[in-house]
Amino acid sequence: MGWDVNVSCGEEMELVLKCICGGLFLQAASRIKIQVDAKKIQKQATNFRNGRYKTNIGGKEVFVHPTSTMFGRNPAPKCVVYTELLVTKKTYIRGVTQVKEEWLKEVAPQFFR
Repeated sequence: MGWDVNVSCGEEMELVLKCICGGLFLQAASRIKIQVDAKKIQKQATNFRNGRYKTNIGGKEVFVHPTSTMFGRNPAPKCVVYTELLVTKKTYIRGVTQVKEEWLKEVAPQFFR
């Protein structure tokens, strides 16, 4: 879209991201850490790179959709919020924004303790 967030947000980028987090806290997901043996290192690298997450509410395993700008981030963000859940052979999330886990506790303490 060509938007320059530095012009619109200026020094308040964290505040804007906290607002997004506050609006989408029910659609939060945390990255899954994979424990594998040496033979499965390639699979681990692929899952880590592709963004394998578990939804904080419901515990559903999801992946960042390939059309998302967060797809392929290395390392993948620890915590994200998303706007859309897409179910095909896998369950994908789209409209993904990186947030800090402590922001979830701040914006929705009744859900995240």
